[in-house]
Amino acid sequence: MVKLRSFETADIRELHRWSNDSRSILMVGRTPLTYEQVLQEVEGKRRNNDLLLGIENEEQQLVGWVFLKDIDHGHGRASIGILLAPEARGKGYGKIAMEQMIDVGFKQLRLNKIYLTTRGTNEQAIGLYKKIGFTVEGKLRQHAYVDGQYLDTYFMGILASEWGTQE
Repeated sequence: MVKLRSFETADIRELHRWSNDSRSILMVGRTPLTYEQVLQEVEGKRRNNDLLLGIENEEQQLVGWVFLKDIDHGHGRASIGILLAPEARGKGYGKIAMEQMIDVGFKQLRLNKIYLTTRGTNEQAIGLYKKIGFTVEGKLRQHAYVDGQYLDTYFMGILASEWGTQE
């Protein structure tokens, strides 16, 4: 049982910990962040009216966050992102949380398309996104410099009609 709830300022300490996990840093391709930098990132998302939700497990513990950003109602699209606590990965929370957030995007925000980008080396995430229903729409070759090498970035998307929510 996974529940989405409002992502609160008090949750930023956990987000800071997750963000500085070695695998998170490698997959995102950046340097470690200070607490203040993570706080500024969250505040920036709030100013942009991004939808930020915390992910709770069956014990009501915060195990991650999921968000819709760059919400464009005129074009009916938004970008989705997710980050789980290192100890919460591989337990199915990500799939359920993504599906719940996609439901919000298509059914409540009435979006037509939800998209994301991910590193070509993140095979676990790509597999998850395909299982949910995302399609690889393109590959940006050697688009990111991570850990001493250039990596491809995959652009993936899902349409409301593919999700089965259009009437």
